[in-house]
Amino acid sequence: ASAGTDATHPFVALAGRVPCKVVGKITKGDRLVSDGTPGHARTIRTDMTNPYYAVIGRALETKDTEEAGVIEIVVGAK
Repeated sequence: ASAGTDATHPFVALAGRVPCKVVGKITKGDRLVSDGTPGHARTIRTDMTNPYYAVIGRALETKDTEEAGVIEIVVGAK
């Protein structure tokens, strides 16, 4: 309780269905990786030059806009 506020010590998900801040268009089932915008994820694109990514989770919803938003994802599932 004395560690700080949600702004300084945000929640961290290790597994399960959780909300996630995302940037760009997302299709249900996409693998999500970290984005250049701090605290946001994005889908892996085929035109990316780096073949290695740390996948955060998979999208459980579709988002059709380029703006930042929040969708539900699954983290830690095999």
